[in-house]
Amino acid sequence: MDPYIEVKRLVTAIPIEQNVIDKAREVYDHSVRKLALGNSVISSLVISAAHLAWTRTIPTLAVKIAGDGNVMLMANPDFVIRHNVTKTGEIKCEPMLFALSHEAYHLLLAHLRTDPALMHNANWVTATEAYINEQVHRKLLLDYIKDEDGKIVVVDADSVFNRCAKAYKDAGLPAPSRPDFYATDLACFGYLEGSPKVIPPHPRGSSNGEHGCVHASEDGHSTAPMDADQVGKFMEKVLTGAIEAAKKGNARAKEEILTWVDATKDDPKISQMWGNLGAGALRGETTTSRKTDLWEKWTSDAIASKMNEGMRWKYNFRITHEDRISPIAPESKKCGYVFIDASGSMSNEFIEKISALVGNVDNIDIQWRSFDGEVNKFAPGEPLIGGGGTSFQIIEDHVNTEDQEYDFVLVITDGYAPHIMPENTINGGPDKWIWLITPGGDTWPQEAGMLCREIDLD
Repeated sequence: MDPYIEVKRLVTAIPIEQNVIDKAREVYDHSVRKLALGNSVISSLVISAAHLAWTRTIPTLAVKIAGDGNVMLMANPDFVIRHNVTKTGEIKCEPMLFALSHEAYHLLLAHLRTDPALMHNANWVTATEAYINEQVHRKLLLDYIKDEDGKIVVVDADSVFNRCAKAYKDAGLPAPSRPDFYATDLACFGYLEGSPKVIPPHPRGSSNGEHGCVHASEDGHSTAPMDADQVGKFMEKVLTGAIEAAKKGNARAKEEILTWVDATKDDPKISQMWGNLGAGALRGETTTSRKTDLWEKWTSDAIASKMNEGMRWKYNFRITHEDRISPIAPESKKCGYVFIDASGSMSNEFIEKISALVGNVDNIDIQWRSFDGEVNKFAPGEPLIGGGGTSFQIIEDHVNTEDQEYDFVLVITDGYAPHIMPENTINGGPDKWIWLITPGGDTWPQEAGMLCREIDLD
């Protein structure tokens, strides 16, 4: 799935007016910035790595991930505007934050539970919708998405529990307690499976049924498929980033990760995964499981995750009409930028190590730059050129004036300079950026939802 072709296909499948896209995009940008600073580190990391596609082919939002590893966030702009823009034109981000976190948690649950038979079981669909919304509402403290009359328009976790408990009581059976019902996603599923009466996601007769999830359907088909292997690879990177943020003192990240650790503690396989990722260190525990990947492998995997297969694109800034975007042959080289902070005391040995890492990617053109207050070209082995002062904005300005689509921007720095949030352009956005922070540096890009890791210069 070439993400650029897919984005164009989705937006044109049912035409969308440009002013509608512009307003929905404004909501999205406000929400992403707020998400990076607020409730969910996991959601922020997921959304920052996804390609955004506006489409009217689905009623709400959905995430999908294909076999090539590209994560696509599909969003209906009408739904976004209806629930996030007031009649006076004011933007309120809370409904969008709820929706984005819900979609991110779908990927997490798909990572934790990958049994295909479960994914298309009607009770499992209800269980995951209700369980995710319970987590987003109760743990992330985000209010439900509601209509103008204050009615909840997504799956209401309270309603699902109350209807299931009533079905047990009406049949003369012991009803589950709410803590037991939502102890885990599997617990919720188990109670729904054992219910004497079928419990649909919405009460029968509800007008809100259109807001069901599109990740699974009764006939086993979906407009938002998830490749199990790719979901696993992607979420391990996300969880590694969240755990690293927690280790560095991000209280929200720690609380969020430990909530999921506790919710899955009875599953030996998942508990082993948490151990492998180093989550035990958040409670001062040690583990005999495999060691968390070193930063070199993390960097190599991060770069590989940004490589787009298929048609390449060129953006000609000197042409103002629609045809300024043109495809390049599929065999065209991939393009990556490596920016090294000239004030960071990087040794030649370290630069050679970075060169070896990115050099392992086939058919790629690496653009080497040094930077501080300005950007300079250089080649590994040459001395870094610097003149004082440090700016990250000059990096974004530099790559966004290049004609050819880039696959990644790797920045190696101590992190101490005014923060930026790269804008989404035809060339890319924050999902294309990878940050390596030298020991003792400022890892702010991680809190902004970008891939970021502290490294060892030795």
